[in-house]
Amino acid sequence: MKLKLRRAREEDCRDMWLWRNAPQIRKNFFNMKIISWDTHKKWFYSRINSPRTHIYIACSGKDKIGLIRFDSNSDYISVSVNLNPVFLGKGLGTRIIKLGTQKILHGKKETNKPIIAKIKNDNIISQKAFFKAGYKLFKKTKDRTIYKK
Repeated sequence: MKLKLRRAREEDCRDMWLWRNAPQIRKNFFNMKIISWDTHKKWFYSRINSPRTHIYIACSGKDKIGLIRFDSNSDYISVSVNLNPVFLGKGLGTRIIKLGTQKILHGKKETNKPIIAKIKNDNIISQKAFFKAGYKLFKKTKDRTIYKK
C-alpha cells in the first residue's frame, strides 16, 4: 500500500472527529471522553489555522488512512498519530510516523527542538510504532512513556 501525506483540509474535520471518538482509538487518549462535534470543530479550526500546528492526512489512493499532528511549543515539538479505525492492525502507524517525521524535520526551522511522543503506558502498540519509526525511549512516568527523536 502506497502512502502519501497531505495537509489536513476543512473536509477532513468530520473524519478526524469520527476517528477520535471511535472506542478502539479513544481508549489510547489521555482524555478518553467522547468529544462533541462543536468542541471538535472549535479545536480543529484553531489548530488548522495555527502556525505552530501541522496536521497531515495519510492517504492511499482515495482512502484516508490516518493523521499525524505536530504541535510546536518553546521547548519541543509534540507528535500525535491517529489512525482511521478501518486500518488498525496493518502496521501503517509506523509508516505514517516515519513519513510525517521526515516531512516535519525537512521543513522545521527550529532544528534544535526534539520531537516528543507522549504515550499511555498501556498503549504498547503505539510505543512499538514510534520505536520502529526511529524514536528512542526517553522517559517513563507513572502514566506515560515518552519517546524522543
